[in-house]
Amino acid sequence: MAWRVILAAAAVGVNACASVGGVAPAFQTRAWRTYLGSDQRAPAAADSLSPDPTPAWQAKVARGLVGSPALTEQLVVLAQVDQQVAVLDRATGKLLWRRGTGEYLGSGPLVDYDQVYVATQSGEGHVLAFDLRNGKRLWTTRVGPTAAPLAADHRRVFAAGERGEVTALARSGGRQWRTRLQGGVRAAPLVAGPYLAVATTSDTLYLLKRDDGAVVARHPTDGAVVAAPALADGVILIGSAGGRLEACDTATLATRWSVAVGSGVVGAVAVRADTAWVLTDAGDLWRVPLAAPAQATKLSLGIVSRAAPTPVRGGTLVTGVDGRILLAAPTGATLWSTRIPTPVDQPVLVDGRFLLAVSKRGDVVAFR
Repeated sequence: MAWRVILAAAAVGVNACASVGGVAPAFQTRAWRTYLGSDQRAPAAADSLSPDPTPAWQAKVARGLVGSPALTEQLVVLAQVDQQVAVLDRATGKLLWRRGTGEYLGSGPLVDYDQVYVATQSGEGHVLAFDLRNGKRLWTTRVGPTAAPLAADHRRVFAAGERGEVTALARSGGRQWRTRLQGGVRAAPLVAGPYLAVATTSDTLYLLKRDDGAVVARHPTDGAVVAAPALADGVILIGSAGGRLEACDTATLATRWSVAVGSGVVGAVAVRADTAWVLTDAGDLWRVPLAAPAQATKLSLGIVSRAAPTPVRGGTLVTGVDGRILLAAPTGATLWSTRIPTPVDQPVLVDGRFLLAVSKRGDVVAFR
């Protein structure tokens, strides 16, 4: 199938560098409280795509983007490399508002109904909250430089920093607790029932109480964990730089099972129904049944990627650093493919038959 090359924003939609055209809705029913929108890192895994998605709009957002967007029912929320947060209309790509943060952002934003949260990794490092409707800054709290994505529950925002400091903030910005771990944090923390799972660069997975930050368990990992862990069927799934997918008990971190996948896991672990999916830095896509991990299978796609796979009904979306996006069938055949401007280090987001892809240089492309 021939590549589709997206040449210019004008050909398919709008330019988000245009002047601000309005305000966002005051409230969104869908919260986006964790990296990729779900503890399974695949919020639309049950959706079936159009057999041939085509570009709906494209927006150019400043000089570049940081991390993955937040996607609600009406909005696309972005973190920019030039110390700004931007909100686009999901239907058209129109810029609704943009606000400065004063420090460089470390990852993508979260949306909690009426607030937008971001964390900065330069300077003293802060978590900032903005009013979803108009971008008014609501509060700023120092937490230390933070490059890992934030996580949130219905009461708190969790920041895990480069120095190993894990901080819980109330929705009002007040600090509730703070715990220091050994090693910095690069992977997104994971809310797991009454606990918060945090992997550090000291090759350790920690389990903390969400209410007070007390460490209740530690688990050694096969190398650093930079891919976001996922939650499934009472286990925390971690993919390590040492090339292993491991299932750990959510209450004790005891190993339930472990599968060698040959090389380092990139992006995040993704879960669809009863199966875990990981992509390795060797370009291999692994499918691991949760109830029968010994029956894991591998597809060698030959694609260089830094992004998590996106499992959907009928196949798996994979994004290469060269801008290629392909939908791989379980047999490895390519069902659909396209290309966006390079470089790309975040997976495609899917909601129904709406697909959203972003490049680090600031291109945002929507497909339907």
